[in-house]
Amino acid sequence: MTLDYLTEIYSSFEPFQSPQNDGDDGDDVYVDCQDVRGGWDVVRELGHKITRSKKPTCQLYSGHRGVGKSTELLRLKEYLEENQYFVIYFAANDQDIEPQDAEYTDILFSCTRHLVEAVKLKNHNPLLNWLNARWESLKDIALTDISWEGLSLEAQISQFAKITTNLRATPDKRRELRQKINANTPSLVEALNSFIKEAQKSLDSNSRGIVLIADNLDRIVETKEEGKPSNYDDIYLNRSEIMRGLACHVIYTVPIAMVYSGKGTQLENNYDKPNVLPMVMVRNPDGSENQKGLEKLQELICRRVKKIESNLGKTLTLTGGIAEPDTDTPPVFDSPETLKQLCLMSGGHVRNLMQLIQKAIDWTDELPITAKAAKRAMEEARETFQKTIQEDQWEILARACNLQQSDNDEQHLRLLLNRALLEYRYYDENDKLKIWCNVHPLIEEIKKFQDALKQVKSL
Repeated sequence: MTLDYLTEIYSSFEPFQSPQNDGDDGDDVYVDCQDVRGGWDVVRELGHKITRSKKPTCQLYSGHRGVGKSTELLRLKEYLEENQYFVIYFAANDQDIEPQDAEYTDILFSCTRHLVEAVKLKNHNPLLNWLNARWESLKDIALTDISWEGLSLEAQISQFAKITTNLRATPDKRRELRQKINANTPSLVEALNSFIKEAQKSLDSNSRGIVLIADNLDRIVETKEEGKPSNYDDIYLNRSEIMRGLACHVIYTVPIAMVYSGKGTQLENNYDKPNVLPMVMVRNPDGSENQKGLEKLQELICRRVKKIESNLGKTLTLTGGIAEPDTDTPPVFDSPETLKQLCLMSGGHVRNLMQLIQKAIDWTDELPITAKAAKRAMEEARETFQKTIQEDQWEILARACNLQQSDNDEQHLRLLLNRALLEYRYYDENDKLKIWCNVHPLIEEIKKFQDALKQVKSL
């Protein structure tokens, strides 16, 4: 029976899968962390701009990979649906974009496909009319000899999906389709907006409008060619008029490297200020433990294990002793200290926490997860940082840790992106927003970092 518990717990902490995306009830495991994220709340930060605006809005949303962005977006989707919006959420996947080679045309066409699939207009469908008018030049890209005429609505939508699939899978086809779409972008955007307006009419009379949420675009890898703008610049800056020109509310995720770069001001000018989801504070700037943050992470763990067996949740506590479980239900952790150390060493990064728990289970043959298993998990994660950090970065890390702030340069940006440096936010007693940085807790015990920190403090 213990082995079954281990398997179920391991699966419940899959770091790359949001519970809502896995067909689960996200409310059962969702934890509201705004108190330890500087007051950040997805409804206030993103939702109110939609519900209080009389015109279509376009917002950018970012954060470190694995910090919980998708979970918050899915919560926003529920809120908007409760407020009578028709929400089309899609997490860009293999059928949508190739992260290693993505351009604005890929995003535009993916948004188009998901809109067509979500709202099946039977009478006048401007997008399918647009595709029909260009089918002879596009059907080779769709790798089909099917004639457009006589196809059912479902079959026409299927052909649309085939084109986007080939856009993702075949580089030559991808370049060819981009050229064709680039030449027809104004007409495509016009058809897309006509479709959106027709779709609005087809919705329930109480509907307040369409919201399109394009998730996972932050996974796009930056590509650069000499003499040309990067694909980041081309997508979010040069094509901003197209990206924000849809006749519905839109939220795009954006790579955090773009937000942290010197292009942040341009992004704000083109879209308004991008929203960034902060880390969960597990320590305070003075180095003391942030009890609220630790309790939020404990609650996150507890909710997930209680989905497996309600009695498992009784064994999770940060203070006091381990609660006495039922006879057939073993404790999950051998002590409150083991649980606390896993939470602390995650640095408040949700995916890191899940990875640490899974790795600790790799060192566990039967419950409870022991302090030794947790330490082994931490050591393996620490080794990854030690291999990743370059020799010239130890002093930069030590300086940033000592000052609790990072400079806006390429060196600090790289450390923020690989999570060697973590950024936190809170409001002080005067209600002033404070942003501070700290080295990832797993790095603190690495000798090279300790030596660099001693040297920095001696200057």
